[in-house]
Amino acid sequence: MNEHVFENLQNDWSLLYTCRTLQVLHFDRNFGNEDIRLIELNTELLEALENDGQLVLRGDADENSVICSQNKTFSLKECTTSNSLLLVPDLSVSTESAELQCRNVLCTKFEYYEAKLSRGKLDKLKDQLAKSGYRGEECELELNSELMTWNGIIETVQASEEEIRKRLDELGAFEMNGNWRVLDHEYKTVAMTRVVDLLIEKQWSWECVPLVEACRILEELQPCFVTEICLRLYGDAVEDNTTGESDTVGGVTIRLSEAKVSRFYGEYILSASIEGKFSVSEFMYSWQDVLPEGMKCDMDHLAGLIMIDKDLISYLPVSSLPIDPPQRFAALFMKKPKWTHDEIVPFVNDLAGPGQTVNALLLKYCRSSTDHATNTKVYNSKALIQN
Repeated sequence: MNEHVFENLQNDWSLLYTCRTLQVLHFDRNFGNEDIRLIELNTELLEALENDGQLVLRGDADENSVICSQNKTFSLKECTTSNSLLLVPDLSVSTESAELQCRNVLCTKFEYYEAKLSRGKLDKLKDQLAKSGYRGEECELELNSELMTWNGIIETVQASEEEIRKRLDELGAFEMNGNWRVLDHEYKTVAMTRVVDLLIEKQWSWECVPLVEACRILEELQPCFVTEICLRLYGDAVEDNTTGESDTVGGVTIRLSEAKVSRFYGEYILSASIEGKFSVSEFMYSWQDVLPEGMKCDMDHLAGLIMIDKDLISYLPVSSLPIDPPQRFAALFMKKPKWTHDEIVPFVNDLAGPGQTVNALLLKYCRSSTDHATNTKVYNSKALIQN
């Protein structure tokens, strides 16, 4: 067959000279392999593959797969093309010498996957870890939920390793006996309350809490690592500006975050209420009363946790709302028909992916108008005018 190809080219040496290497394509015996999928790599993914040597596909059977580099997550969208995409292993691109080569075509494809930068899907991580929350050594034998190792996490959570580690840090997760855990919500509330009570008892400033001493004093009530997790979760280590060392001799000093501690107690009061509602003035009084001396409560500290309507404040954590954007907006407008920009943004901010703005989401799912009573721009549901 090769001889016939050369005979056909003898009258057109310019083509042979231009192509240099000519390749004859044969359809492989196993042509049409349906197990093969094509993914178009964008610049970021190609660089990640060349530098790190690997990309990872993540997703269960009932999920849309994502592809992850070491620090980013990309959603996959199936696309079609009218052109035939031939998969030919060892296809030569050499121009060194004129020669004829035979290559096998494994399959022809008209579909491929396009990768788009997106946020890691980390909601599952919090839910899975909460099932095995740490409630004290005495409760460890009662655990019924399967514990999560690092390998188990990266096999089930659709996000890059860097995004997962960042989220674990935000959740105050810790590794115990090879498994990743978080403090049980109620247990953490009790533990943190003990820490704040200790500050009041010892008359320590919330801006300068001695970590080692706090752990030692509370050791009879809770493990030292629990006290440390609480302090680091709601504060930051303070270092001497000149030496780079802790400014408390013999240990680290923690400066509690006013916003984080304020948020902690605000959520505690709201979630403990049977009705989950307070008048704004009543709530503000109760909230300020439980904070350490010198701290001030601020409604901004509760962004994404509360809804205010007609001087009533209600507990509405973002985590309780649907993840799907249309369902999220529908749920919000069921709670309250009109929202100002500042009110609604904390509840939809997490829906905006890379390169997408919250305002774009509002334009897509809401219609805006002016509340003439307050001369304020408000948003309500587009669905109301689609019927």
